[in-house]
Amino acid sequence: MNSTVTVSPRKLALLRWEVDNLQQYLDEFEYPSNGEWRRAQLGSTGEYLTVRNFPLPDSYNPDYIDLLVLIDSFPAVPPIGIYVLNKHNSSLVSQLKNRFNAFRDRAFHDAPAISGYTWICTHYAGNSWRYRSDDPGRGDNIRKFLVNFFAELIR
Repeated sequence: MNSTVTVSPRKLALLRWEVDNLQQYLDEFEYPSNGEWRRAQLGSTGEYLTVRNFPLPDSYNPDYIDLLVLIDSFPAVPPIGIYVLNKHNSSLVSQLKNRFNAFRDRAFHDAPAISGYTWICTHYAGNSWRYRSDDPGRGDNIRKFLVNFFAELIR
């Protein structure tokens, strides 16, 4: 992830809306078992966002996970999968492998591999993406992408 990327003011405004919208979703859940806040945060370069303590169904132990979502091609392209840090999430990755294809230090479908992360293969709505920059809440968005991921966990 390049630390010198410049994000246009328009794209930055859309990304800030996305983070605020995602935070509203996270705030609907009770505290995770670690008692810490759930938090969505835009990366400093605008190429990724992180979610601290993303909720997982009660059948998962622990019931939260930290996620990284690459958004370097946003809003033209939806996120391609989700990344979790290997070091802190090994037991959860094993549980997630029961529902998804997961690849340690590798990725597929044009998603980049990130050393130290496991890529979780998940896609949105049959790989369709209809983002509405004029009204992001009405079109597809990052919150809906992660809500879809959560829904897949409870199926």
